[in-house]
Amino acid sequence: MIELEHIIKNFNADRKDTTIHAVNDVSLKINDGDIFGIIGFSGAGKSTLVRCINLLERPDSGSVKIDGVEMMKLKPKELYKARTKIGMIFQQFNLMPSRTVFQNVAYPLRNMTKEQIQARVRELLALVEISDKENAYPSELSGGQKQRVAIARALANDPTILLCDEATSALDPQTTASILQLLKDLNRKLGITIVVITHEMEVVKNICLKAAVMDAGRIIETGDVFEIFSDPKHPVTRNFVRTTSNLSKIETLIRDDSPMVKLKPGEILARLVYVYADVSEPLISYASRAFDIEINIILADVEIVAGSMVGGTVVIFNGEREKIDRAIQYYRDKNIRVEVIRDAGA
Repeated sequence: MIELEHIIKNFNADRKDTTIHAVNDVSLKINDGDIFGIIGFSGAGKSTLVRCINLLERPDSGSVKIDGVEMMKLKPKELYKARTKIGMIFQQFNLMPSRTVFQNVAYPLRNMTKEQIQARVRELLALVEISDKENAYPSELSGGQKQRVAIARALANDPTILLCDEATSALDPQTTASILQLLKDLNRKLGITIVVITHEMEVVKNICLKAAVMDAGRIIETGDVFEIFSDPKHPVTRNFVRTTSNLSKIETLIRDDSPMVKLKPGEILARLVYVYADVSEPLISYASRAFDIEINIILADVEIVAGSMVGGTVVIFNGEREKIDRAIQYYRDKNIRVEVIRDAGA
């Protein structure tokens, strides 16, 4: 288990009288075997926080415990040994250009015979499905292949924790998907705890079961990924969620004064968000028939988050106001969040 308690990390800005509070009183627990996401906009403090886990950045105050061991109290040799069980991969791969794939992966290995190193490296290359590149140099690899090499190297000492600092930010969407699938496979096969630092909600949605959202050095929201996506509490989290949803396009349509969102007298433009996992009911067609109103779908989006369905629609309600109000109450009774965007009857 990773336990962070009241972590504070400050930096001095160019002006000596200015202090940057990169991490500001953060407490967090990550269970063994979790794939845990830490997400935030640039400058939120997430990369500094993850580097506090292995003390690459030493907190100014607070407690960092790995499996009950207080990392801040370890002597240099003890800390070095503890770090061998915490692998780390980065956005820019950090491979040594003058060494082959084999040599890059072998670099962290110590106190092994030549035969043992050879066997271990080839085992790792097979694990990340890049055995055929053993003798290639980094310049001969694609971005995805470089990241697979970096992952193999991070696993060299059989760590129990893998820290991923924006590990897919430099990759195209297809390659990102393959790397995320690889990380999920490693988590399942090895039982390794994975901490994912990212500014991309898509990454958290696709790989993590739990997550924390950071802003201005603080944790502003934490919980199951499904709950965060389906019912975000903090405005920053809601902004993140909307960046990954087709429903966010409604703001663009409104800003551009699109004919799609021009309302007739009495109509209501609303966003419906399905808060719970069951989105299989024919909710639009049922409400239209039951309350004798027209419901025109402008946008719709249903996706899989943490193995469950999350969805929503942007609609225009047309009909008698009393009937529209009853339909909206019906949706709310079904645990569907209804946000009235425009009301031409108000």
